[in-house]
This record gives sequence, structure tokens and C-alpha cells, in this order.
Amino acid sequence: MRIPTTIFMAMMLCVACGESSSDSPPPATTDVPTADTVASTGWQFELMKGPLTMNSDGRAVFANILLDDETVIATYQTAPPDTLSADKNLYFRTYDRSLGETDGEKTAIDVHVPLVIDGKEAHDFDGDLGDHKLVLMNDAIYFLAALKGRDDVAIMSFDKSFTPLAGPLFFGIPDEKVEAHLDMGFCGDGHHLYAQFFYQNGETPPEEWGASIYQLSPALEQKNHALIYPDEGTFVTGTACVFVPAGQMGVSSDRLQIFSTNKAYGDPQRVGIHTFAADMMLQFVAGSRADIIVEELDVYFPTGPSYNTKHQLWVVGYTMENEEGEHGMKDKSVELGPSFIQIFDADWTPIQ
Repeated sequence: MRIPTTIFMAMMLCVACGESSSDSPPPATTDVPTADTVASTGWQFELMKGPLTMNSDGRAVFANILLDDETVIATYQTAPPDTLSADKNLYFRTYDRSLGETDGEKTAIDVHVPLVIDGKEAHDFDGDLGDHKLVLMNDAIYFLAALKGRDDVAIMSFDKSFTPLAGPLFFGIPDEKVEAHLDMGFCGDGHHLYAQFFYQNGETPPEEWGASIYQLSPALEQKNHALIYPDEGTFVTGTACVFVPAGQMGVSSDRLQIFSTNKAYGDPQRVGIHTFAADMMLQFVAGSRADIIVEELDVYFPTGPSYNTKHQLWVVGYTMENEEGEHGMKDKSVELGPSFIQIFDADWTPIQ
């Protein structure tokens, strides 16, 4: 399997300009590069290595990347050639920061074997594993997933060798017309985890769609829940959230940076990508919304954004439709379009 561009290239940028790639000290926090200063330095962002094929057989889908200091943990599923709805075990490999493999393919979750924790059966996957995302926090891997036979969503935890530790905790609204759990956002701040879903509430118009965000403890307890709406545009499935602490990326207080498309799929106007923020009480941060990517065709799926702490740069991956009107038109969307990476400074000025 090839790591999706939106994930793989974001990881490559972190390798290219992160602390491990240079002997020079990071710049002072008062010397954050802008679009002009980056242009004047002649910085170039290039693919260092890859793409790498990870799966040993099968049809590989749904990759995730976790960065553990100098170790890269890559997960992926494999599916039969004729369906994406059965037999998708989860596998993982580990690499160093230069993508030299340090450990070969191993099974993280066998969907045909019940999950056992402390000698007791915790969950039967019933032969498949749905959409999911992972967060590495405090030496544990937290796994958020839509599971076969369930209309809610589950979170569970593993150690870094994917030995199960706790869970699953089931939560969320079990009605996909109200709260859809596909293409979820997932992040952590070191103290809590944040699971983000698309809140549509039936047939409401797009301007009333929002982000349904749950705050969860590392012990897998629900602590808080809120609906967050941007002051312009809308919130659409195919999303991400990133924790940004005070002092990073130009913010003065901790926040969750949220990404989605700015219009509903199929809107007659051009669909772009916007970002907005919520504070740690899960309230919208006034003035935080910005359209950051608008192209000649509709764009979508900003599911793997990240930022670089050394140079204070955002990295946002996204996908573009192949032709006008393809995405969001019933019975027309057959293949996803090409994927891209956009690099921004802390003020959302495009760099490259």
C-alpha cells in the first residue's frame, strides 16, 4: 500500500524541517517566518523518500501515521478485491525518521478474533473494522472507530505494540442523519482526547451544520460535549482537528484548530477548505474562521493537517475533484481526484 499523499507528504515535511533534520537551533519565538521571509531564504520543500509499499498482500486502504519521537508508526488495513465492507484487518509497521524500516508488518487488530483485555472478551469485531483514526498520547495509542453492527462510535486504547489496554467505550448519537461518524476528527492535548463528528441534525440546511466534539479522558470516560458552528460557511464531513497549545502558531491560549470544506458537497459555488478554532471549553473562538484553500475545482478531505514547531508552518493535505461537478453529484463520483499539500505560515498565508 502507498501511504496517501495527504498523510505521507505531511509526514515528509516534518522530517524535512523538524528538529532532527538540522544541527541549527530553532528560531526564537519572536522570529516566526512569514511568506516574505520564507521566500527570501529560498526554502525548498521536497519529498525525501518514498512512496513506500507497506502491505504484503491484499487491497490496502485507510492508512494512519503516528510519530513517536524518532519512530514512525504506520497503520493500514487490507480488504478483498471486491469489497471494502469485510475482512479489513489492521496492520502496522515501524520506521525511523528517515523511513528506514525498523520492524516489518505485524497485525494490530485481527477482525476475526475477539478483543481480549485482562483475560476477558471486550469486543467481537464480527469480521470487519470500519472508518477509524488514531492518536498517540502519553505512551498509549487511542483508537477511534466505527464498528460493524454499531450505530454509535467506539474508543479503545492500546500500547505501542498494539496490546489492548482498555475499552471499548461506546458514545455518540446513534443516528447518522443527526451525527455522522465517518471521516471523523481526532486529537489529544496530553490530558484529554477530542473526537469530532459531522452534526447535520436531519434535513437542516448547510448553514446549520456543525462540529459535534466530545472530550474524553485517557481512562476512556466522556467529560464534555458541545456543538461548534463557524460564524461563516459550514461544517461538512471529511474533517480534522489539531490541538494547538498557547505560544504555538501565533495563538495566545490553547485551542482546537478545526478543518473542513466551507460549503456542502455539490454546492453550485466553488467548494474550498476553511479552518476555525474552538477553545478548551469547546466554544467557538470569535474571528478564527478563514478560507485557506480555494482552487479551480472543488476541494475536500482536509483530514491530515499538522504544524511544524521549529519553523511555525502549517501543512494541510487535501483532495481535488477530477472534473467540474464530479464530487457531490449522485452516481458520478467514481474515483477520488489527485491529492495536494499546501504549506502556510501561522497567519494562513500560503508559502508553497
